[in-house]
Amino acid sequence: DFNEFDSDRSEVIARATALGVNRFIVPGIKRAFWSRQQQLTAEHNQCYLAFGFHPWFLADFEWQDLDALENCLSTQSPVAVGECGIDGAIEDIKLQSKVFEAQVTLANALQLPLIVHHRRSHHHIFAVFKRVRPMFGGIIHAFSGSKQEANKYLELGFKLGCGGVISYERAQKTRHVFQALDLSHIVLETDSPTMPLAKEQGGRNEPANIVKVANILAELKQTDVAVIADMTTRNVNQLFCL
Repeated sequence: DFNEFDSDRSEVIARATALGVNRFIVPGIKRAFWSRQQQLTAEHNQCYLAFGFHPWFLADFEWQDLDALENCLSTQSPVAVGECGIDGAIEDIKLQSKVFEAQVTLANALQLPLIVHHRRSHHHIFAVFKRVRPMFGGIIHAFSGSKQEANKYLELGFKLGCGGVISYERAQKTRHVFQALDLSHIVLETDSPTMPLAKEQGGRNEPANIVKVANILAELKQTDVAVIADMTTRNVNQLFCL
């Protein structure tokens, strides 16, 4: 739903579909963008939505927006609450934590999984989860943490999002974690239009690149890419009840 795709959105979807990517999960970031997401699904029924407040976009957040979020989640058939979370590289961790905790509470009430953003913030996220335990799991988006942190998320019912980060040789810690994880705990993602793969920095990321992520993960795990595709698709179907 971002502006980067306004000129060729149908072509972007067609390119992905031609490679076997048939469904697209599009998280929300703030109230002003939710209507854009709904327009997206009206035009492209392969798209499934989540709604939430991303920590990068809290400058215009108001507490009454939570009522609007509950209404949107209750009426628009979303697959998850998110993208939500905590980012330790930006200001006001206290506000981020409160907004995130409110969304975890709402996800529990509506029996929905979460799509969780993190950056230098695993300890803050676990602190929120200690106060309000997430009851329906979700995805830790673009996971980059230790095996110990990974296991703590798995114990709470989360899957770990594997994206273009594993294409970078410098990301050895993350590569090793995904190499060691059982496939039942992994989902694939691109985070289009951001987080480009190695050697594609400065360009626009798009959903078709999830095939590249699958191939890299297959190399890391020394298995066939068809196995990666099958298991990660099953994980998404199970998690989001698709």
